[in-house]
Amino acid sequence: MMISPARESDLATIADHLGRTFAADPSIGWILRRTADPVALTTAYYRIVVEGVHRIGHIDVAREGDAYLGCAVWLPPGADLPAPSPAQALSLLRQAKGAWVPLVRYLAATSRVRLPFPAWYLAVIAVDDSARGKGVGSALLDAGLERCGTDPIRLEATSARSAKLYESRGFIHLGDLTTPAPTPEHYMWRPRLDG
Repeated sequence: MMISPARESDLATIADHLGRTFAADPSIGWILRRTADPVALTTAYYRIVVEGVHRIGHIDVAREGDAYLGCAVWLPPGADLPAPSPAQALSLLRQAKGAWVPLVRYLAATSRVRLPFPAWYLAVIAVDDSARGKGVGSALLDAGLERCGTDPIRLEATSARSAKLYESRGFIHLGDLTTPAPTPEHYMWRPRLDG
């Protein structure tokens, strides 16, 4: 397995993968299941995210030969997730019909959480279903941790399984983030390491 920076030609594959993965997520996926096509909506959203982060942050891709295994999307300290253009936002709102109220509540809850100092942000990490249980998530996380060095890092874990992985790498559970979904997100951070 090889971890490398995403290429421009990888972005559509990454957005499609994230769309499928997070349409089934226990947090945001639970909210989006009320829409006509949750996969199309999350794919459209992640297309905006990965194209923006590719310019300002880091996207790591795990591969075995030519096979895509997963990705991790990182924002450097002080950077925010890319905002959609007005036309993109309107398109997303149309696709979100049926889930507007819980989606707005979810976005409001998750966007309020910040550390009082600059930190790296692991926005997304996802492993293709065909590669689960093979250490791909750990390899992606470790590659990002190496890049971040001793800097602090923040993230939200949407499952107990992912929270355990992060805890094994020195992340501390700061609290649960209550959203309209039935399961909370776990807000976590890794403090600055002594160099």
